[in-house]
This record gives sequence, C-alpha cells and structure tokens, in this order.
Amino acid sequence: MNPDYKEIGKNIRLMRIRHGISQSELAQRLDVSQTHMSNLEHGRVSVSLRVLLRLAHFFKCSVDTLLGSVLQGHVVPEVNNDGYDIEDLALLLKVLKQKRVEVM
Repeated sequence: MNPDYKEIGKNIRLMRIRHGISQSELAQRLDVSQTHMSNLEHGRVSVSLRVLLRLAHFFKCSVDTLLGSVLQGHVVPEVNNDGYDIEDLALLLKVLKQKRVEVM
C-alpha cells in the first residue's frame, strides 16, 4: 500500500486553515507555487521531504502530525523525489525525538 497523499494533503489543509493563512500565502512562504500547494492539498502529488520539513517548521508541529496515519506501518517503502523513502523518514523522526528528549 502506498502513502495516502490525500490524507497528507488533508492534514496540510487543516493546519493551514487553523493558522488562518491562505493557500497562496503558504505557498509563498514555503517557496513553492500556488499550483503545487493546491496539488499537495488535494493529494495529486507526493510531498518532498524539504517541503514536509518546512511545513512542520512553519506550523510548529511534528512531521508525523502532517503525515497522519502514513507512519503506522501500513505502507511499503516508496522513494520520493528526494531519494528518501518512508522508512528513512520514520528513522529520522525517531532520531529527532530522541535528541529532543536528551536536550530536555
């Protein structure tokens, strides 16, 4: 099963609405086109790690919040345009969470 890009897009849209920002303004802040942002929110394209990290930073949330159920072990690794697969991303999140705990 592949990542549910529609679910990811829905999460991005919900976070955008919660923060009271327009789609075009968010696209501008992330340095992507408004068309690409629309495609992300509708699940028509996969989200790159770069954009995913920028979204998490902008919304002050975790990457797994944006991914939703994608990291629940229901996916077969799929490489995105950055060359990272979902397993790489899950490992990265695990390391980042451990570092955050060590700092506190």
